[in-house]
Amino acid sequence: MTHTEMEITAELVRGLLRDQHPDLADYPVRLGAGGWDNQLWRLGDDLAVRLPWATQDADELLRKEHTWLPALAPRFPLPVPVPQRLGEPSALFPRPWIVTTWVPGEPADRAPVTRAAEAADALAAFLTALHQPAPDEAPARRQAGRRVLPRPNDQGTARHLKLGMGDVVKSTGHHQRRRGYSH
Repeated sequence: MTHTEMEITAELVRGLLRDQHPDLADYPVRLGAGGWDNQLWRLGDDLAVRLPWATQDADELLRKEHTWLPALAPRFPLPVPVPQRLGEPSALFPRPWIVTTWVPGEPADRAPVTRAAEAADALAAFLTALHQPAPDEAPARRQAGRRVLPRPNDQGTARHLKLGMGDVVKSTGHHQRRRGYSH
């Protein structure tokens, strides 16, 4: 199923909640955002419903998030949406879906950076917390049809984080050399 095959509406979200999580069915529902893999619906003030609507990979990733994010979220210095409930495929919607916490704020790509040093420190702390070895029982990721363990990319990440604002100019999706920086 892709987003062209089924329209996701507030009524559908309410129906899914009524069927599988009736205690949440009376919360106000409104569209939060539509991404490539998922649609996000606000559920009251503190929750969101995320439904995959494009790639089939979204289903597996959503289930992994439901399993792993509650355990990983406390490690992070910034809030992340934490899955609270899992919705299973049904006659109403043939894919899994989740109810998560809602993290208030403005997406970074839509808001001006007003405190650049604080933002850079917060990002560095978050990436440091994120870039830790996975627990032994964590699932391997898939790459080109093969199962592989995540590879650390310390040098590439560090190189990109050392750049100041304006050091990298995007041109048709590729970075250009500027001020002595090269790939």
